[in-house]
Formats: sequence, structure tokens, C-alpha cells
Amino acid sequence: MKLKEKLKFAFNQSKKIIIMTFFTLNVGIMVVDGLPDQSKLGEKFMSLVKRYQALVMLYQPWAMFAPNPMNTNAFIEADLKFDDGSTGVWKMPRPLIIKGPRKVLTGDRYRLLGQETLLPNQNELVWFDVSRFVTREVMLAESAGKNRILKEITFKRYQSRVTPPPEAPMIPHGTLSNKYDIETIFVYTPTFERIRHEATNNHQ
Repeated sequence: MKLKEKLKFAFNQSKKIIIMTFFTLNVGIMVVDGLPDQSKLGEKFMSLVKRYQALVMLYQPWAMFAPNPMNTNAFIEADLKFDDGSTGVWKMPRPLIIKGPRKVLTGDRYRLLGQETLLPNQNELVWFDVSRFVTREVMLAESAGKNRILKEITFKRYQSRVTPPPEAPMIPHGTLSNKYDIETIFVYTPTFERIRHEATNNHQ
């Protein structure tokens, strides 16, 4: 067998191995993660692939299915107050307003964050992380614009419950919600003071 033929054969075999590995890994994750109860082996497997699973969003919550599927559309926005008395609004990215490849890659992550994680009186540490992120984003924009100082962030949850039949008429697929209940759920006051750390070395 000539060198060229050997390389071609090796390349074809490598493709088959890569495809089979990809297929086996992804199907394995879906099967093991979807089981109501996991064995020790299943838990070990999921712990090894959890970063990959999170990266490719390869999971499906049981809440999507009957008998009690999710029936609430929700998203987060923030009212901004500046030092000069002016106001603004920060809108968390979500599938409805994200365009292009970014919608495919990050849209569902933002949906999960806004709809299922940023809940009233829950996940306080996440709220503080999001608040600091919004502060950085707003102040970065202000540094290239009006140079206002952000004084307060008021997060609001816009929520619309889809009432299933027979309690309400069937809503055609793709129909957008147009009525939302609005609730103030988290208020954050940014601080821009830098903490000064000093070290003293005393030599006897």
C-alpha cells in the first residue's frame, strides 16, 4: 500500500472514530441525564462531561413536558438611575431580541437566566453577580458617552402566565404575549470606591 493510500485510509478511519465518539457521547449524555434516578456510574459520567454539557446546552428539563409543563413567560429588565437625575433602561438579552448566530449560541442561556434563575427572593449571589455585570456594562457605555455615574439599579420581572385550556382559549403557536405583570424584585446600589490594601513588614 502506497503512502498516499495509507494516509487516506488513516484519515477515513479517523473520521469514523470522531463521528462515532461524538454520537456516543451526546446520546449517552441525553440518556443518562434523562433518567429519573442515576446510578453511581451515571453520576460519575455526568460529573466528567458536565462542562461539555453546559457548553453545548445538551439538556432538557422535565418541566417542559406533561403533566405540568412550564406555562410562564418571563424576562428581566432594569431601571437605571444616574447621579444627574436622569434615568435609563437596561434590557437583558433574550431570544426575542437577539439576532444572528448569537441567538443560536446564547439565546436559550439568557432565557434560562431570566426566566428560571433570577427569581424573587432566590439566588442572591447570582443577583449580585448580575448587578455588578450590569454596572460594568452601563459604566463602560457611559465612559464613551455622557459620563454619568450610575446610582441605582432596580430590576423588574415581566411575567405572563399562559392559561391552558379549558380554562382559557387555545393560543396559536408563535403568538407573543402582550400583557405582563410587572414586579420589582431586586434593587442594587453600585459602589465605586476602591479598597486600599496595605501591608506592613516589621523587621526586628
